[in-house]
Amino acid sequence: MSKVRVGDSVNLETSLGPKLLLSNPIMNASGVGGFSTELSGYVDQTSLGAFVTKSLAVFETKGNPAPRVSGAGAAMINSVGLTGPGIRRWREVHLPNLERERVSTVVSIWGRSIDDYRKAIDELVGVSDVVKAIEVNVSCPNIEDRNKMFAHSTEAVAEVLRATRGIGLPRYVKLSPNTHLLEEIIDTSAVEGADGVVLINTVMGLEIDYQTLLPSLGAKGGGLSGPAVHQVALRAIYEAYSRHPNLPIIGVGGVSSARAVIELAAAGASAIQIGTASFVDPKVFSKVLSELPIEMGRLGFTRFRDLVGASHRGGVAALRVD
Repeated sequence: MSKVRVGDSVNLETSLGPKLLLSNPIMNASGVGGFSTELSGYVDQTSLGAFVTKSLAVFETKGNPAPRVSGAGAAMINSVGLTGPGIRRWREVHLPNLERERVSTVVSIWGRSIDDYRKAIDELVGVSDVVKAIEVNVSCPNIEDRNKMFAHSTEAVAEVLRATRGIGLPRYVKLSPNTHLLEEIIDTSAVEGADGVVLINTVMGLEIDYQTLLPSLGAKGGGLSGPAVHQVALRAIYEAYSRHPNLPIIGVGGVSSARAVIELAAAGASAIQIGTASFVDPKVFSKVLSELPIEMGRLGFTRFRDLVGASHRGGVAALRVD
């Protein structure tokens, strides 16, 4: 008889509310996987809980000036900008690849105005059945409010959510940690009908090139991501779950291992996105998927759903029976 390994009987199924069930909690973060099957050379994209597109607008965008990416200690800083072909072109050129492979897809959208978000939703009405949800990226400049980030204003987030109601797909709003209003904005997201929140987007930062003593990136400042922001994500998720235990959370920030997945889940995340780590190791998704059941089993968890929010219920100790 073959030996049963720790983790062999672990169930990785998870849900992001009643409208979206996933075979496992692992997703890519928007921005690192392209618009279609670019990751397929490194991971079977159908093995992911869902694939998340780079953020798309109703218009084509070219992004920020180079250089766009730089190492920053235990992190990466980027000012890629929201480059993209526009939603209509994406549907014509990129979506067919996802349909052919039957990849469960989350489409990330963004805009510079409330009307941009409304038009983005209009362009996605009737989209393919491989599209399971919409990620509403509000961590971008609002030209109607002096370029203040949407995600830094409760009213702006409310208006975006009202403008995107017509799609008929679950919507998960991606929020910025760069504001003291984060808790209030999460409250607003729940009130305005978001199906969940994505925590967190990048932390604003700046990298100086030591040889020139000038900013490393063409756009000067950028978004910090990677291991350095993991604890920022943990706190945001923990506090969001404490306030809204029934509001699904997609956790993202510094994930490169099964341990990091488990930590974000215990804080309250029902699904996990991996971003910066894929630049170091594009096969990180498969690695984490294979390690996760084993690590969960070692802690005594046989279902991922039981792990979600465990830090709020006594952690591992809550599983022990006297």
